[in-house]
Amino acid sequence: MKVDFDADAVSRPASTSLRRALGVLGDPWTMLILKDAFNGTRRFGDFQRNLNIPKQTLSLRLASLCEHEMLYRSYVNANAGTVLYVPTAKTFDLRDAMYSVWLWHRANPGPVEALPFDLVHVACGQVLKATYCCTACDGPVTPGNMTIQRTQPEQVDPEPRPRLSRRNDQAVTAASTESSGMIAASLVGDIVCNEILYRLAQGPLHLLALSRDLQIGQPVLRNRLNMLRELGLVEESKSGRRSTFHMLKRAEDFWPLILSIAAWGDRWCNRGNPPPEVRIHACGNLLSGRYRCDHCNGWVDGRSVRVVPHGRDANEGPNQAGERQDEG
Repeated sequence: MKVDFDADAVSRPASTSLRRALGVLGDPWTMLILKDAFNGTRRFGDFQRNLNIPKQTLSLRLASLCEHEMLYRSYVNANAGTVLYVPTAKTFDLRDAMYSVWLWHRANPGPVEALPFDLVHVACGQVLKATYCCTACDGPVTPGNMTIQRTQPEQVDPEPRPRLSRRNDQAVTAASTESSGMIAASLVGDIVCNEILYRLAQGPLHLLALSRDLQIGQPVLRNRLNMLRELGLVEESKSGRRSTFHMLKRAEDFWPLILSIAAWGDRWCNRGNPPPEVRIHACGNLLSGRYRCDHCNGWVDGRSVRVVPHGRDANEGPNQAGERQDEG
């Protein structure tokens, strides 16, 4: 019997839902642009002013988001050439990830004001405080109460991993300077950092095991681990010459963001194939996660959340997050 053998596939890491999603979202600016679009920004000049992003960079990112059907161009005034960049259902389906960014920064405030607005749960009128829960049992979802299993046969993506640089601090730079400290949003822009956190959530690993699992060179991997240590997300312990890395509590707060993006990848990035992995909650059910309001116990969705500037009553804020309509 002849067995087909793909030598290139052997050198590629196994597919994950997270990596497939980050193939679309994994850029230091993309999540920041989507965050602004989610909150109602539609015009090129407003994106550029809000994010302080170079015009050429913004133009390229908007074109890519349109190509991936995350945004579409709406021409509202042909004579004046007015163009709006309007989110699609594919972008609105990221709402849990957007809530995760906001909730992470509210739980982990930095020296720079990163949240000039509040998310208000309209059902109870309270500023949003929520827990990511399993919809089957209503229990919270943490790295310790779920397992991740690869589907069989194991999948690898057709394209090899792009060459990675040892130094790539754009995610942190974008977070701490150009974008008012939005670390959680822009950290999504570094694919390797997210893959490391995704893997460490399944248990501590030493450097060689991480390098083997992710198939990333140790110099690049060490650089990203140092970045995560500086952000207080990862801890290193040594036994002789071996270094073992653990996820810290601050990173556990980051976990719903990673899970939300992985679940989004299942829905939008598998090109008709089955998910490359399944996530199982401690209750025994396939994980279907969602935020639940800590104040009223109600589920959180796009129709129940408003984006409200600091100090403004919920009833006076703009329209519901993810559903704001633009006027030409």
